[in-house]
Amino acid sequence: MLKTFFKYVIPSILSMIIFYSYTLVDGIYVSYFVGQNALASINVSTPYVTTIFSVSVLFAIGSSTVISIYRGQNKKEDMNKVFTMNFIVISCIALCISITSFLFSKSIVTILKANADVFSYSNTYIKTLSLFSYFYIVSYCMEVLLKTDGFPQKSIIGVSIGAITNIVLDPVFMGYFHMGILGSALATGLSQFMTFLYFLYHFTLSKQTHFQFVKGNYPWDEYKRILPLGCADCISEISPGIMITFFNMRINDLLSTNGLVIFSVLMYVYNMILMVMVGTSQGMQPLLSLSYGKKDEQSMKKIHFYARCLVTVASIVLFFIVEIFAQSICGSFIHENPILLNQCVFSLRLFSLVFLVMGQVVLTSGYLVAVEKPRKAFVLSLLRGIGLVLLSLWICSSLFGSTGIWLSCFVSECFCFVISLFFLGY
Repeated sequence: MLKTFFKYVIPSILSMIIFYSYTLVDGIYVSYFVGQNALASINVSTPYVTTIFSVSVLFAIGSSTVISIYRGQNKKEDMNKVFTMNFIVISCIALCISITSFLFSKSIVTILKANADVFSYSNTYIKTLSLFSYFYIVSYCMEVLLKTDGFPQKSIIGVSIGAITNIVLDPVFMGYFHMGILGSALATGLSQFMTFLYFLYHFTLSKQTHFQFVKGNYPWDEYKRILPLGCADCISEISPGIMITFFNMRINDLLSTNGLVIFSVLMYVYNMILMVMVGTSQGMQPLLSLSYGKKDEQSMKKIHFYARCLVTVASIVLFFIVEIFAQSICGSFIHENPILLNQCVFSLRLFSLVFLVMGQVVLTSGYLVAVEKPRKAFVLSLLRGIGLVLLSLWICSSLFGSTGIWLSCFVSECFCFVISLFFLGY
């Protein structure tokens, strides 16, 4: 069982890290080739990216859970119908989002509260990225279903193709062709397109897949089951975007554009570590759902235990890595401004306390989804991603000023951890 657990979880973690590396690489190259205001603009644009991902997660996690349960019950016809139906629906939604985002990019940037220093950069980034939103949404959905299909290693190959494409094209577009923020968005979008092509090949032309596209009467009523299951992870995905929007507003009031630059760096680190926790959760979920479908409680307990141990160790190790290498991490993004660099290091070391707790909460949410307890998972994700974090931001920043901003996420996660223990019956 332990071997099977790592077979799913390790590729899932690596896929999420590589997947997020697009954004990380963009940040480093943008700060080098374009400047700090452009770096801040990507942070302002992040809620748009997390929102389109959250749509994919809503359908991907819910459908993969249902598909895994059907597969555990050996109901192949039902499994294939849900698979096909989900692909059709997510494709239609992705096209609508792509078109709408392109037409109303300025309105989106206005909603995200971009200030005058970053508005133009953010608009260019979102408008360009919107042309590739279809591939963002559908490729991520297929990446989750690859794990459900039993090929977690292929998900690594797919996202690696995208990452390599992005790493190569970023310096070409921004450095050689001097395309600025437009080049960054183009590189990111084309990398998603390459990943999409690889995943599409697996599900359409590969003979290895267990899923098949089928015609017939699709079980549309399954969305009464799929959507609630996907809601918790959807909230977890969209909540950083909501959080970033409100943090940007508060930071702009207290620290102006320099504060936005610091927060951009913190969010790159935060999201990279979050990917480890989310990868563990998503790698665990197909195994849990499969065991849940078979009513194998002993296997479920083992899988849950292994995941808890992995998240605990990873949280402690990653916390100390960030504490020790904070100067180098911040220095990768901030150049030629030692005062701002020192402020960033101080802020990161305070902010990194959140890494000790957040993985446990993310894992609990994933566990509750896998065993079909969507209401508890939804409440936990809502409190973690929106309710408590915004309340903590307001209270901590009111009491401690700018220092309170960097501590607010840790305070919020501590409360969420207590709630997660309650939901698990401790």
